Amino acid sequence: MAKTLVGVFDDLGSAQGALNELKAAGIPDRNLRLMDSDDASTRWSGGEVPWTEKVSGWFRSLFDDEDDRNYADDYSEALRRGNYVLVADVGSERVDDVSAIMNRYGSVDMRERRQRWSEKGYEGYDASAPAYTAEQRAQEMSSYQQDKQGETIPVVQEELALGKRVVQRGGVRIHSYVEERPVEEMMRLREERITVDRRPADRPAEAGDLAFQERTLEVEAMGEEPIVEKRARVVEEVVVGKAVEERDQPVKETVRRKDVKVEQASADKARAQPRQPAPRHR
Repeated sequence: MAKTLVGVFDDLGSAQGALNELKAAGIPDRNLRLMDSDDASTRWSGGEVPWTEKVSGWFRSLFDDEDDRNYADDYSEALRRGNYVLVADVGSERVDDVSAIMNRYGSVDMRERRQRWSEKGYEGYDASAPAYTAEQRAQEMSSYQQDKQGETIPVVQEELALGKRVVQRGGVRIHSYVEERPVEEMMRLREERITVDRRPADRPAEAGDLAFQERTLEVEAMGEEPIVEKRARVVEEVVVGKAVEERDQPVKETVRRKDVKVEQASADKARAQPRQPAPRHR
């Protein structure tokens, strides 16, 4: 039984990647169609009816189930806003495989996308609304990326940052002072002493004897006394310095890590929209 799956992508690279993998998985080219707003406007332009309305009608024609038809306007709106739409006609046995491939390349959840459009002022599908310009498309994608960034869950991990600081491990205080102590040295001194001796004599006077003349003779006695002089002399030196040694010391600490656990959603929630499209009308 034939089924039609529709995947909506935000960028051409993702849509083209899904298309190539579907071909590699054995889906014939005739059963695959990749469209953007230019393709759709070229194919369905002309006449008084806007091409977006024709596109919406074409999507409705693909499905018999009314629930699936409700997405027709969303697919047309996605094309008008510049998204890329990939349509695949496959047998019912290949639905899960094709859905998995589309989701792996970032197929848009149309329920979530329609909700986001509503938050930005979207009140419902308007077939007469003009196609988005490149600038409008860029602004919307920028807003979408910012919204996605708001859902980022950080993985936080602590790391050790080692540093060093100088602390006092010891020291010395050097104080110089004056000390007095008595000393004693032995010193030999020379001292003169005057002696006067009278001795008897009996000889004739000579010319040098200066007989009968008055004379005064002074004799001085000399002596040595100690003279004390102090001289400063360096007898010892105290040298103060520092010796630097290096050593390795292990640092033990506990760091924390905030991690994120990712659980896979069930296969039913991971399929491309619509989840179980009805057979395409031939």
